[in-house]
Amino acid sequence: MIDKAQSDMAKTLWEQSKTAALQVHQAWDLVMKSQKALMDSMRGAGAPYAQAADQFDKLMDFHSEQYKAAVAYMDKMSDEYQKMLAPKKK
Repeated sequence: MIDKAQSDMAKTLWEQSKTAALQVHQAWDLVMKSQKALMDSMRGAGAPYAQAADQFDKLMDFHSEQYKAAVAYMDKMSDEYQKMLAPKKK
């Protein structure tokens, strides 16, 4: 039997995973919106265009992987929370 403390913990973990996914998405969105400024900054520091573009692509890949991981974790926590709630609904 699941007690209230376990249920509350599962809910808290799900809420935290949801918040983390939102924060990662916002960070990725910020990178996408600042593409021109980032490219101009790298070019201004002397990086050739190809190198600057490659670094930006690597940054985008990093944020993509972070976002995928955060969403996967959120899904996992959602599943766990649903499993804990299922016996209560019967």
